[in-house]
Amino acid sequence: MMAVFKCKMCGGTIEFEQGSSVGICDSCGTKQTLPRLDDDKKSALYDRANHFRRNNEFDKAMGIYEQILNEDNTDAEAYWSLVLCRYGIEYVEDPSTHKRVPTVNRAQYTSVYDDDNYKSALQYADGYQREIYEEEAKSINEIQKGILAISQKEEPFDVFICYKETDNNGRRTQDSVLANDLYYQLTNEGFKVFFSQITLEDKLGVAYEPYIFAALNSAKVMVVLGTKPEYFNAVWVKNEWSRYLALVKQSGGKKILIPAYRDMDPYDLPEEFAHLQAQDMSKLGFMQDLIRGIKKIAALEEPKTVVREVIQNSGNTNTESLTKRAFLFLEDGNWSSAKEYCDKVLDIDPENAQAYLGKLMAELQVREQKSLVDCERPFYGNSNYQKIVRFGNDKLVSELKGYIVRIKERNEQNRLEGIYSDAVKAMGSADMEAVYQSIAETFRSISGYKDADILAKKCLEKAEIMSKDGIYASACAMMSDGDTADYEKAIQSFECIVDWKDSQEQIAICKRRIEEIKLEKKRKAEKEKIAAKKIGKIAIIGASVVTVCCVVVMILYTVIIPNNKYNNAMNLYAAGDYMDAYEIFAKLGDYKDSSEKANESRYTYATNLLNEEQYEEAFDVFNQLDYKDSSEKAMNAIYNAQVADLTNVKVGQTVRFGLYAPNVASERKEIEWTVLDTDENKVLI
Repeated sequence: MMAVFKCKMCGGTIEFEQGSSVGICDSCGTKQTLPRLDDDKKSALYDRANHFRRNNEFDKAMGIYEQILNEDNTDAEAYWSLVLCRYGIEYVEDPSTHKRVPTVNRAQYTSVYDDDNYKSALQYADGYQREIYEEEAKSINEIQKGILAISQKEEPFDVFICYKETDNNGRRTQDSVLANDLYYQLTNEGFKVFFSQITLEDKLGVAYEPYIFAALNSAKVMVVLGTKPEYFNAVWVKNEWSRYLALVKQSGGKKILIPAYRDMDPYDLPEEFAHLQAQDMSKLGFMQDLIRGIKKIAALEEPKTVVREVIQNSGNTNTESLTKRAFLFLEDGNWSSAKEYCDKVLDIDPENAQAYLGKLMAELQVREQKSLVDCERPFYGNSNYQKIVRFGNDKLVSELKGYIVRIKERNEQNRLEGIYSDAVKAMGSADMEAVYQSIAETFRSISGYKDADILAKKCLEKAEIMSKDGIYASACAMMSDGDTADYEKAIQSFECIVDWKDSQEQIAICKRRIEEIKLEKKRKAEKEKIAAKKIGKIAIIGASVVTVCCVVVMILYTVIIPNNKYNNAMNLYAAGDYMDAYEIFAKLGDYKDSSEKANESRYTYATNLLNEEQYEEAFDVFNQLDYKDSSEKAMNAIYNAQVADLTNVKVGQTVRFGLYAPNVASERKEIEWTVLDTDENKVLI
């Protein structure tokens, strides 16, 4: 019997014989160990735990694996799964080999070889399982060594700010803005702060775990801030604070975690924070209380002394004077001389951060350091900036990173303002339903900026008003034709907007007019009936006189002549002269199947036009027919004609596309649209 298990790496399906301890995934092809699935309950627990682990919700997964071990403490796979959770193992696809390889998201000082769960996994594993466990443990241990080697080079942090940077739509959260403010407040007080937006900014393209691991272990305080319950429980946010909570328990009071919330109920904070004193960020004096508490924990009674960088000249005092000359040239706007003197300093002292700063300013044509914040674009890709980060002191590096953050914020603000202003301007001149809907989508793209959400709603309301006004005007126009069918169509239109203007009153008027027209037709029919009776009496007198003549004439005109015409029309149809045949069949009226043949002739003629891509001519014929699928073919013809017309349109041009009242052939009208934008084979109308 074949059992089914979900792959621990990619979630694919693994089929295996009952009792097997190793299987191969049919999706990623990875050979891996399997649990002992004795019953459906255990299988369900494994599926749920592995789901959490694959989604990096390691704490939730650990709880379920421990539940499995409570039922069976000899399950090697459960012990190994706990190892994967403890070290935050995530299997990712290697782009070169397409194999799944482990990454460590929860580095530990303890080697995986010394982990008790790993030892238990080996103890209860069979030979096949043990071989795979040992191979994977070797890979994890090598990754751990690399992480520890990098993290040991990092300077210790005082404070770790934990927050959610972006929402599900990739937009920056309010939490990010609050964290940014907190970072600058703490930095100005002299604290060394881990703030991912700035601290990891120059780590693009490399794994973040070594730096996060170093910061978590060195920081004396973690501030977890948020404005929504789901932000506190976001996977990677929780990954950071749950790891830090474990360190707090082991620190003997030397570490502390401070939850900080705003615009939410404190009772919605994670249960793990229940024993902690949470801080309300909207409370007056919050920042002062927080800084005072951090100073106490970090054993800093006074702010750290900010040490200004002293130029190291390797025994040559010329570097100081050369640097001063360079910055004087910068003040005068003499960029080439400033760069030349900075290079002279670097010839003497290749690690002089001030010289690299001067070169950066000369390249960006900035006279003062603080004016770097006014640069048009962030300069983190500049090689001189990267040298400053490498050789500069914390204060200088922090200031420059702060400039970059402010440039990004300003550019983002300008981008949002540009979109907002254009949308507001377009809204002032909009006069079509489609335009209002397009503008509403633009406002939605900057949701949360100023009153964009309110204006988006107003645009949709305007679009709805224009739509209803259009339906109302069209229905009123139908009422002017004076036919029962038109009044019935008008009623259908008014019923679509039954609460709009006086639509209900117009419906009543239409129904009353229908009854009046029916009554008028009935009276007319009765009068015609009476008149016919009078004429009948007169006709009887002369009927006998002309009876014989009538019989002869009737035979001639109802049999002989129509039959000849019918045969002639059939010959024309067979020869492919469909419209000539149609003319004769149409004049024959109800003779034999002439009416059917007339429709068939026109239908065949229009079908040929459609096949020859003469769409507009085909539409005209199909649109006049009530035969077979003429209505559908008319729609197909006009659609193809309209698509052909859209090939080379330009912005602002008026085009026809789609039909109004498509269910009533006599009322079909092409809809006019304005071209808003074009993109390759796409047209926005």
